[in-house]
Amino acid sequence: MRHADAVTDPDSPVASAARAFLGEAWSRLRELGVVPPSPYRRHLRVGRDYFGDDVMHRPAFKALESAIEAAYSRFNPVRPLGAREFPSSYVFPFLETFVARLGRQDFAADGPVATETIRDLEAALAAEDYEVVCCRAVSHMTTTDGQPIDFTHVRVAPVDAPAHDHTRRLLKIVEEALPGGAHTYVNADLHMYAPPESVVISQESQPKLEGLNSTVSQRIERFMLLVRLLKPGSSESMFEVQGSPSPIRPPQPQFERFRGAGPVYFSFTPLAARDIVLSVADVPRVDGLDKLLASVDGAQPGMVFTSLGMALNKFVLAYHSFAWFEQIVDLATAFEAALSGVSTSDVTLRLRTRAAGLLATSSDPATAIFDDIKVLYELRSKLVHGGSLTLKTLLKGIGKLSTVPTGVPDGEMPAHAVERLRDLVRRAILARICLAAGAAPLWPIALDRDDHVDAALADDVNRGTWRDAWHQALASFDALGSTERPGAAGPAVP
Repeated sequence: MRHADAVTDPDSPVASAARAFLGEAWSRLRELGVVPPSPYRRHLRVGRDYFGDDVMHRPAFKALESAIEAAYSRFNPVRPLGAREFPSSYVFPFLETFVARLGRQDFAADGPVATETIRDLEAALAAEDYEVVCCRAVSHMTTTDGQPIDFTHVRVAPVDAPAHDHTRRLLKIVEEALPGGAHTYVNADLHMYAPPESVVISQESQPKLEGLNSTVSQRIERFMLLVRLLKPGSSESMFEVQGSPSPIRPPQPQFERFRGAGPVYFSFTPLAARDIVLSVADVPRVDGLDKLLASVDGAQPGMVFTSLGMALNKFVLAYHSFAWFEQIVDLATAFEAALSGVSTSDVTLRLRTRAAGLLATSSDPATAIFDDIKVLYELRSKLVHGGSLTLKTLLKGIGKLSTVPTGVPDGEMPAHAVERLRDLVRRAILARICLAAGAAPLWPIALDRDDHVDAALADDVNRGTWRDAWHQALASFDALGSTERPGAAGPAVP
């Protein structure tokens, strides 16, 4: 946020009006029992803790509005609505910031807290840019040493605290990045615990406010996509706080959930948890995949969407679905979009052969992939086409998967099916991105026919060439490890 280094004279019309307003508003809020605030609820919110009518129709409020309109042209009532701001969007946050900072100290309109808050008000009024910070809490993600890591567009800050101090530490991280933002949690049920958790933080500024929240939030979503493709894991987005790092400057903090139809912030898939552990070495890997994806995922003339775009969309949605069967359906759709091609006949067999040919490694042989996809697609067909499914049949089918450990409790079995399919989809998307990249791609994104894919994978030499090609593309930014099947997932450890 750009603003003048020095504020105006303490006796300027805005500063004088602001002090008078603080005195009038404090008196009225004290009559209502709103102030002094509880130390556990310092941040008031208009419409939640008091009503705008409690203070806005009083002389000092109107005088402060008039002073702001006279001092800053963008508030002038003669400006058209689309180009005009309203003083109240600054006055209420100004009052609430003062109350939070004062806490239970004695009120003084000319004290240091009031002086500091008036200085921040004038800085916010003089600012040329709007700035937004998004703080997203994610499950099952941490760093190798528990310290924050700065990526190109985001920071990952682990919630490194014991269970009893978990929420306090999470709120502290949010408060440091977004002063006043933690108060948006007051009306939210935060009874969640999916360690190791992290807060993913991103921020951006621009002259206009419109669309800025979405832009910054999508930057985090992009980061999560890249990390999930590079590192198999069950890390889910739980919730996000968005707002301005200046407590007085719009937009005010708001709370966003990511879970769909479910009653909680994360699904029960972490019954087979797999943590994502990040290090500084992952910074160039994320950047490398970002550039590679950007080179093949651009707009296609005349296309509403591409197969890769659909695969990426459904892969992301599977992390937001609540129930395991919803995740299976989303991931199966992503798998088909990534590998099945344009023909609508023998889809399952084509998926099995293409996946076995492209994704096989020493840790995940072609026969295991071929057989596991058959099991997963039999389950998917039951879910999509309305067939009945008994618990005994479900458990017997999932038990055939090559990745399910011996002795897994029945309640965890569906989660292991989700994790197996999720990893196959992850690697299929990586292969599709890599094979579509470069000046002479082996498998371009937009094709009317792709029979050559099956012909190439039927030949031993060509099959090896195609596998080497996408492996080498990842190796170019030290991400060859992403081609391998991960170890067995295990129950979440509280």
